[in-house]
Amino acid sequence: MRTKHLIPNHAAGLTYAGAYVPRDDYGSGVGAGDGGGRDPFEGFPEEVLGLIVSRLPFRSAVSASAVSRRWRGALAAAPALDLDFAAAFPAAPRRRAAFAAAASDALSGSAPLRRLRLALDGLFDQAFAAAAARGVERLELHLPRSRLAVLPPSLLACTSLTSLTLLLDHYAVPLPSLSPLTRLSRLHLAAVSLAGNGGFFDDLFSHCTQLHDLVLEQCHIGVLCLAGPSRLCSLAIKDCSWTQESSIAVSEMPELRILRYSGAMASRHTINLGISLDEVLLAIEKPQVRPQEATLRDLIASVGNVRNLLLSPWCIEQFARPDEWSKVKLDKVRRLTCIIERREESALAVAPLLTNCPNVEELSVSVVPTQCKRRRCSGDGECHRVVGRKGATMKHLRGVRMEYIDESRSGFELVKVLLKNSPTLEIMTIVPSMDGLEQAKFRRRVLKLRKTSQNASIQFSTTG
Repeated sequence: MRTKHLIPNHAAGLTYAGAYVPRDDYGSGVGAGDGGGRDPFEGFPEEVLGLIVSRLPFRSAVSASAVSRRWRGALAAAPALDLDFAAAFPAAPRRRAAFAAAASDALSGSAPLRRLRLALDGLFDQAFAAAAARGVERLELHLPRSRLAVLPPSLLACTSLTSLTLLLDHYAVPLPSLSPLTRLSRLHLAAVSLAGNGGFFDDLFSHCTQLHDLVLEQCHIGVLCLAGPSRLCSLAIKDCSWTQESSIAVSEMPELRILRYSGAMASRHTINLGISLDEVLLAIEKPQVRPQEATLRDLIASVGNVRNLLLSPWCIEQFARPDEWSKVKLDKVRRLTCIIERREESALAVAPLLTNCPNVEELSVSVVPTQCKRRRCSGDGECHRVVGRKGATMKHLRGVRMEYIDESRSGFELVKVLLKNSPTLEIMTIVPSMDGLEQAKFRRRVLKLRKTSQNASIQFSTTG
């Protein structure tokens, strides 16, 4: 098909820009009959152009500022900037000088700067001086793994910061005091060594009184002591490494409501029982060196009795030991989320956990892949003894969601136990891991099971 006739004739002036007529309400002051060949963005305010280039990568934003004289100041008016040194100038000659010049031009504006992301390859202190002048509110700083990479001194001049993210690749230098950042409400530290920063958090809580959210990710920690008074609402400890004699102490934080603890676990935990937590995520991994079942039991006993609780596979497996774990009472749990591995006995490990959570109203079970070998349960073995334990009736359970469950013996038995021991169940949603004929067989088997609740509805879904 010939489409040449559809292309405008530029020689005759029949362009898309020529067909555009700016409106009076754009502030151009040009009537409908004038300015037929003007730039379609001519009437746009500087703030709108800045918002457009803020959605572009830094390299594309610099190129857009060279399109015309109208776009020249658009980058300086952007409310958000992403200054990534490696992505903007991957292999250009004199790229450090070019990046410094482009970043300085972008930060030279006078419009308020809401968000700034800096991924640097060395010291670039003048960027923070310009960002502080524009009143940056959210800052994300990436530093490479280098002995020469240090935090710029002018970082503390950004006193208008409300959110600070420091992604420092194995940063071994002690962190400076953040006392000038009094408006800080969120702090995210990643890949930082906190083993020698004993008084860092004491100084942080005493000066940054508006801090609500603290995230520690992949940090190396010895002793973590978080003591108030503080308005901290959310604490996340993700995939951190610990010294041999590590410990966590949390006290005097009456507003702490969310605790997310994943990865490796410290040796000792001292958590004030007066803390009123609402949501706890314990995605603790099984230790490779020495067993820490007693430490985990004390941790769950101190922080696990909350309204919303999420447990990892290793945490769930510990409840299969009734002698040690029967005293761990979780009667305040209303919403329980279980992450289990795809092993034949993993699904049945949820049943003894439910005996410790008698007041659960919503249950979610999600299966994740595992590299472990599948272990089969004998016909009258441990799996059936676990299901047959007394007190497994869930009197308050109303909703169940099971994602990527399979037709293994334990998966089917868990569905059977829940339908049999849930007199108030209203809905059960199952997302099978199989499809086609296997899913049809599994569905027929489930629909034939006896239900204690007459109002229970079983639904099958294809998406999680």
